[in-house]
Amino acid sequence: MIFALGFLVAFILLLIFNRPERRLCRWREHRDADLSTWRCVYCGAETQNPRGKPPQTCFRNNS
Repeated sequence: MIFALGFLVAFILLLIFNRPERRLCRWREHRDADLSTWRCVYCGAETQNPRGKPPQTCFRNNS
């Protein structure tokens, strides 16, 4: 019973944190002064965000 409960909790956490809009994105940070340029290795999209905070959405449709 405990195993089944743990499996259920793990499955629910995967559903919450595995967002389809970011599934293929692999962001790499290139640091500048205050902002960082983030480049997606998968599609080549670029955007600027604060240092250490990767984008929350994929921009592959916009690039």
